[in-house]
Amino acid sequence: MSKQAYLTALSVVACLFVAAACAGPPTEAMDGAENAMAAAMEAEVDKYAPAEYEAAAAELEMARTHMAAEEYGDAKTAAENAMALFESASQESVVQKELTKREVDEALPAFLERWGEISGSIEQGRGQAARALAQEASAFADSLTVQLNELNSAEKWHDLKMLLESANMTADSFAERAGG
Repeated sequence: MSKQAYLTALSVVACLFVAAACAGPPTEAMDGAENAMAAAMEAEVDKYAPAEYEAAAAELEMARTHMAAEEYGDAKTAAENAMALFESASQESVVQKELTKREVDEALPAFLERWGEISGSIEQGRGQAARALAQEASAFADSLTVQLNELNSAEKWHDLKMLLESANMTADSFAERAGG
């Protein structure tokens, strides 16, 4: 390679480094990643696809770190990666949300049937302790009904599933206390 070709190539490389160093902050990419995170939170992606959400959030945090260090090229790359990861997490969340809804659709009738049996057993009890247990069970059922209806109408399937799991444990306790 001639000296002139070598100097020309070196000049081109130096210009590229200067151009990269002069590039401004990737505010558009950062804003896009921040908006993608906000949309994911709104859609409860963190509940239905937590691992995917955490990966996207970590990538966004990396972009923020690069921005703070004025490493704009790396910040832009990380922000773009975060947007793609949030999109992927959102798609996984849609699938998981539907699966959770199906689980709830199966678990809720089974729980209600079981609760009917438990409350029937409680009502057959005699004496003051049985009446107190029946009142407690009735208050539990009333409160649970309100919560189930609210979550069902809001389509909060994850929260509904968690409530059903908790309600099953409470039902076990009632069944045990009722002697069944």
